[in-house]
Amino acid sequence: MDISFRHGVFLLAAAIVFAFSCTRPVVYLGQEPGTGEYLTGYPAGNAAPHLEKIQRSVKRITSTSHYETYLFEPGTRVVPAQVASAASLESLASTVVQSHTTSSGTAIVIHNRDDLIGMITTRHVIASPDTLYEYFETRQPYLSSVTIKKSQVNWLFDAPYVGTFEVLAEDELADLAIIGARVDPSVLDVPVREQFPVFPYPFGRPERMRVGTFTYNFGYPRGYPMITTAIVSQPRRDRHHSFVTDGLFNPGFSGGAVVAINGGLPAFEWVGMARSTSASREWFLVPDEDAAMEHQPHLPFEGEVFTEQKALIHYGITHVISSSQIRKLLEDNAIYLLSRGYNVLPLIQRRD
Repeated sequence: MDISFRHGVFLLAAAIVFAFSCTRPVVYLGQEPGTGEYLTGYPAGNAAPHLEKIQRSVKRITSTSHYETYLFEPGTRVVPAQVASAASLESLASTVVQSHTTSSGTAIVIHNRDDLIGMITTRHVIASPDTLYEYFETRQPYLSSVTIKKSQVNWLFDAPYVGTFEVLAEDELADLAIIGARVDPSVLDVPVREQFPVFPYPFGRPERMRVGTFTYNFGYPRGYPMITTAIVSQPRRDRHHSFVTDGLFNPGFSGGAVVAINGGLPAFEWVGMARSTSASREWFLVPDEDAAMEHQPHLPFEGEVFTEQKALIHYGITHVISSSQIRKLLEDNAIYLLSRGYNVLPLIQRRD
């Protein structure tokens, strides 16, 4: 027997023995999807091309609401009914203050046709109250102030495109919203279809998630495109199969895509959407901004101070809306969306 042939046989036998002696399971690139078992560790093989495809379908959004706050003196005895019927509140108010609030988040492209872009995100990113009442005393009818929303502008950011979007449908309980935008193709360097590709993978089965399932999370925390990994710690935490992971969450991640791998690459499945994290509230005393800019740091501050509430994020806890709820919202609104030019039926019906 040829020496080189015997050497090759020996190496093959050694490789077989080594493979069977390992207790760690091996997942092969290109393994058939649909095994029903989501991976509980990093996939074997190069996942980068698939991650890049997913990331291109995830976009950054912001929503800014502009308010006017009317402050009342105790003796004016203003009640909510007066606010609703008054032609102008300026005659009743002692002071009028202008303000605005901005929230940032992530949206996932679910439709792209005829320059119409349909996306889905978390509702709280684009929802702001129309009117806020504050009273002088609890259980008393007289208002100390009323804050009224004057306008709201919703922005979609995707270089080189910046434009507005509208809210098409929403579910307050599920914290989901479907949004849409018309894009002018002349402002893009590439076709609209390439700039805003529809999410490339099918819905998964979040009811099959289990402790230890490995996920990738895509979003725009602090406005930066980010991909993070996370492990499912609490699957099926309610009847809608929402779950909790140890993912790092920052403001702007709300609405981000959460995917798992069914069996092996490239069997990515869309299993959820990042919703929120755990946080506590803390109160701080802060100076007037203009006075603080002029203040000498080594001297005591003697100007006006105000109270300000801030959220203290508990990193490493991410609450995820299941893809079952996302699918249901799309199914419930599919006919209406179609009448507006947004066809989500291919996404709902897709079975890879």
